Amino acid sequence: MAQYPLTCRYHLIRVLGFAVTLACLIALSSHSSSAASGFEDPNDASLFMPADKQHSSWLEAIGPGQGPVRRNSDKADAHANVKSFYHARYCLSCHEGQQKNLHYARTELVCRDCHISKPVAGINNPNAAAYAKHRYEKVCAKCHEDAGPGMGSYVIHEKPPWSSQTRESFPALYWSTMAILALAFGVFLFFMPYTSVWAWREIKQHWQKRGESSTVQSQAVLIERFTPGERWLHTVLIVCFMLLSLTGVAWMYIETEFGKLLALPFAGAEGAVWIHRLFGLLLLGIFGAHIIYLIRSAIIGKAGFLTGPDSLVWTWNDFKAIHQHMAWLFGRREHPVFDRWSWWQKFDYWAVWWGLVIVGTTGLVMFDSVLTTSVLPGWMMNVARWIHKVEAILAMAHIFVVHFFIESYRPSAFPLNAHIFHGAAELESLKQEHPAWIERLQQEGNLQQRIITQPPRAVQIAFFGFGLSMVALGLLLLLGMLLFALELSL
Repeated sequence: MAQYPLTCRYHLIRVLGFAVTLACLIALSSHSSSAASGFEDPNDASLFMPADKQHSSWLEAIGPGQGPVRRNSDKADAHANVKSFYHARYCLSCHEGQQKNLHYARTELVCRDCHISKPVAGINNPNAAAYAKHRYEKVCAKCHEDAGPGMGSYVIHEKPPWSSQTRESFPALYWSTMAILALAFGVFLFFMPYTSVWAWREIKQHWQKRGESSTVQSQAVLIERFTPGERWLHTVLIVCFMLLSLTGVAWMYIETEFGKLLALPFAGAEGAVWIHRLFGLLLLGIFGAHIIYLIRSAIIGKAGFLTGPDSLVWTWNDFKAIHQHMAWLFGRREHPVFDRWSWWQKFDYWAVWWGLVIVGTTGLVMFDSVLTTSVLPGWMMNVARWIHKVEAILAMAHIFVVHFFIESYRPSAFPLNAHIFHGAAELESLKQEHPAWIERLQQEGNLQQRIITQPPRAVQIAFFGFGLSMVALGLLLLLGMLLFALELSL
C-alpha cells in the first residue's frame, strides 16, 4: 500500500475535519432556524406529552372534546408539510364534513374566518386563535360583541349527540339527548299504535252502523262546553304555537329551500329568529299568568279545584279509564264513562306544562349567547340546543298528529271538533262522549244554565275555517320537515 507524505496526510485530516464541522454547523443552523420559526418535527412524541394541569374557573374551563394543553405543542405545525396549504389548498379537501356545523350552514363564515392563526393548528395548540382559553377574544368577539371567557367552551364541530364519540368526549350532551329522545320515543311508541287501533275501531263502528236510521233534530240543544276565557286562552296558545313552529322550523331548516321559503313572510332568517323570541316570551308570560291563577285558586279554596270532577289533576280513575279504553278498542269492554275531561285531554294539558318548562328554560339559555356565557360555560348551549330541538319536534309531532287526530281526523270528530272555538257542543254528542258530566249537571240543577243559543253562521264558518287552516298548516309543516331532513347540518 502506498504511503502518503506527512504533509498530504495533514491536509487530508484538515479537509475531513472541515467537512465534519461544516455538517455540524448546517445541522445546528437548521435546528435553530426551525425552533425560531416555531416548527419542529410533528412526529416527535415529546411534543405531545401532557403538560402540567392548570386550574381554571368555571367559565374558563376547556370545553368538551377539547383536550388538555400539550407541552411544546405550539412548536408543531400540522400543516407545515402540506404543499401550498397556506396559499391554495382548501380546508374541506382534507377535513371533509367539517362544514356540517351551524356557523357554516347559517352564516357566511368559512373555515379561515375562525382558524385565522399562523400556523393554522388544532384547538389544543395554545398559539391557535381557536384555542379555548383565548378563543372568545380572538374569534368569538369578532361577531359576538363583549363575548366573555365562557363562550370559548362552546363546541362548534360537535359530533352527533347519540354517537359513541360524543359519549366519551361530551357525556353531558350525550346523556341529556338520550333522555329527551327516550321521552319522545316513549310518547310515540304509545300513541302511534294507540291512535291507529282507535281509528280502525271507529271506522269499523261507523261501517257497521251505516244502515241504521238516525233521528234528525230540527234544532239541536247546545251546551256551553268552554267558557269565553278558556276559548280565548286556547286561541292565543294556537297562534303562539303555530308562529313558534313556523319560525323555529324556518331557522332550523334555513340552509334548505324549505327553510328559506318559511322565513320569507318574516323578512328572512333574522326576522324569523326575532319573532320566535318575541312569541316565546309571550307564551312564557301566559304560562306564568296561568300559574298565578292556579295558586290563587288554591289559596282561596275554590271548590273541587284539585280533586273535584272539574279538575285537570290526574286521579286513579284516569288510569283505570286508560285500561278500559284500551280494552274497548279491541271490543273487550264497554267504552269508559267520562266526566268533564277524558284522560287524553288531561294528558294534553300536562304535556303543555312539561313542554313549556323544557323548551322555555332551554330557549332562555339560547336567547342571548353573550349574556348566557357570562354566567354559564358555553358548552351548556350545546346541551340546551339539542334538548330544545328534540322537545320542540316532539311537541309539534304530538299536536299535529295525535291531538289533531283526536279532535279532527277520527271519524267521530271529522272534519273538525270546533267546540273549543265557539264553545257550543251538542247535548246529544256530550251524552255520548261525557255522559258523567251531563248527568252531574242535571243532578246539580246546572244543566239549564249552560244551554246557549247557536252562534251566528258567520262565526261558525270563521272558526271552522281557522281550525282547518291550522290543521292543514301543521300537516304541511311536518311533511316539509320530513322531506328536507336529510339536507340538514347538525
